Amino acid sequence: MKRFFLLFVAIFALSTVTFADKYEINDADVDALFATATQVSSQEINAFGTGALMMANSAANAAYLNAPNPWAAFALCWFFGGFGIHRHYMGTKSSMWAIYTFTCGGIFGVVPFVDWVVLLIGAADGNIRPYVNNKKFFMWM
Repeated sequence: MKRFFLLFVAIFALSTVTFADKYEINDADVDALFATATQVSSQEINAFGTGALMMANSAANAAYLNAPNPWAAFALCWFFGGFGIHRHYMGTKSSMWAIYTFTCGGIFGVVPFVDWVVLLIGAADGNIRPYVNNKKFFMWM
């Protein structure tokens, strides 16, 4: 039992640090984003309410620079799906691994299996963006 726990802790610790060097910034995209941006005062934001914030979020989404690799997420789900490591890789809540683990592999393996199918389809299409930073337990809903 101790070996299993130490292995799990080691895998979780490695998953938090292994992708730190993968971030890239394309200076041309950042410069283009700033060139098309307009400066807005706080009074204008308050006057328009959340609509202005939604426009700002869509501009931030356009500068989506570093998405997780769909095939890496699929492979993590294949090997460590019952522990929710693939969800940690895609940027979910930090407690999601515990939820997967303590529900016997995500409701006895049903949730990781559906995650696996969804990630396989997303990896084949090359788009897992709807599942990145998804905070819900059932990421496909």
